[in-house]
Amino acid sequence: MATIMQICASPSWGGMEMHVGFLSTHLARQGHRIIPVCCPGSPLDRDLQERGFTPLPLRLGGYFHPRAISQLAQWLAERQVDLVHSHYSRDLWTVAPALQKRRVPLVLTKHLGTQKPKRDLLHRWIYRRVDHVVAISEIIRQNILATHPISADRVSVVHHGVDLSRFEPNENERASARQELGFTPEHLVLGIIGRLQVSKGYLEFLEMARRLRPELPQARYLLIGEASRGETSAAQMILGKIRDWQVDDIVYPLGFRRDIPRLLNAMDIFVFPSHAEAFGLVLIEAMATAKPVVSSDCDGVLDIVRDRETGLLTPPRNVDALCAAVQMLARDPAQRLAMSEKAREHVLKFFALERMLENLESIYKKVLSKI
Repeated sequence: MATIMQICASPSWGGMEMHVGFLSTHLARQGHRIIPVCCPGSPLDRDLQERGFTPLPLRLGGYFHPRAISQLAQWLAERQVDLVHSHYSRDLWTVAPALQKRRVPLVLTKHLGTQKPKRDLLHRWIYRRVDHVVAISEIIRQNILATHPISADRVSVVHHGVDLSRFEPNENERASARQELGFTPEHLVLGIIGRLQVSKGYLEFLEMARRLRPELPQARYLLIGEASRGETSAAQMILGKIRDWQVDDIVYPLGFRRDIPRLLNAMDIFVFPSHAEAFGLVLIEAMATAKPVVSSDCDGVLDIVRDRETGLLTPPRNVDALCAAVQMLARDPAQRLAMSEKAREHVLKFFALERMLENLESIYKKVLSKI
């Protein structure tokens, strides 16, 4: 087993940051010694502490941090770190220099795509120190190879995994959650989960609710998520549409919730109308809970959803197509059941937590063997 430093100095809270805490917990359960490093006072810092870790504080802003480089180099030596796993590309400007005098492998997970090429001299120097890059989806792997100074043999796709002991069909949770929300067995419950921002498709979801009201009077719509750091005004605009579009009696904005498995069980259809998505962790969580999904056919989603088998795919920003797909499933309970069963089978086969850990540990062993 190895001593692994997991680094993410992002002060925000989203899929990347959530993954760091989740991964750290499960690698520790595998027997590895995990040393997390994150921005002090950040949501990730609080999450790691709740998980039982004592994160090392690394506050970074911009790119040049001589003190942080020195501090990180000292931690690496004092704690006898075997491997560093970084999750935020910007952190490499501190991590790579700190590793210059130490033969410690560096693995980077790319959670997001890059718009501008990174092939200048400085980036070439930085990425020479990166031993392996993990892409969370095929679209991200292609983006890395198109924009970064790194060869294909040093890039692998490792999909996120879902803890199937937490995300599974549960009739008791379904009943209690629906009772709490005031739903009867006759209600058709649709839900969306994610950061409360326009790019996640919340406006399309609300427009869908407004349009489908006459055809599906029994439908109810759950909004689960909160504003990201610095995006409060956009979130307020989205929530304002509930009142403006007169759907406040059928739409339930629940904000940030910790009982996601329970709320997924309460749903009949999970809707994911994101405009662009590097992967879509919540999709595999919904599918693991045996929910048929209606999703945008964008980017990393194509690694997850098999159209008309485990769910229905629609073009991003296309409310007409979104409504049609939801109506199709709403009117056909047998199709919903068939898709829900296939969705869970698909996750069991390709997106189980154990598969993710096995693939990642294989990369760790590969880079450690070269030291």
